Amino acid sequence: MELTPEMVRAAEAQGCHFTPATTEQVARLTMQRRIFLIDGEPHVAMREKTGVMETHGAVARLIAGEPPETPPAEAASMQQAAAEDAQAALELAKQSTAGRGGAQVLRGRRNTRRPGGMSRGTATRGG
Repeated sequence: MELTPEMVRAAEAQGCHFTPATTEQVARLTMQRRIFLIDGEPHVAMREKTGVMETHGAVARLIAGEPPETPPAEAASMQQAAAEDAQAALELAKQSTAGRGGAQVLRGRRNTRRPGGMSRGTATRGG
């Protein structure tokens, strides 16, 4: 999203600030619509209070003068959310392996019939 100087000022008046984006941020955040072009250079937008990187939609609302949304406290930190996801995955893995102790896999019997549908000793004579 290309921002004009007026758009930048309007977003900054709502508590958002822009910093130049690193090459890694551009690669990681472009698809998330979190990279902004100011004078042709990539930037990220962050809210002063939360430190959350803003999306194009959120900045467009700020520019329009709408009040900024306050994210839930548990979603304020992307690192904290990632750590919680990793912990939950670890707990699920522990539960999964603990429930397997002594479990036995039973398989169905194989089809022991001969090809053609004939069993031993049931041959018929033509006549």
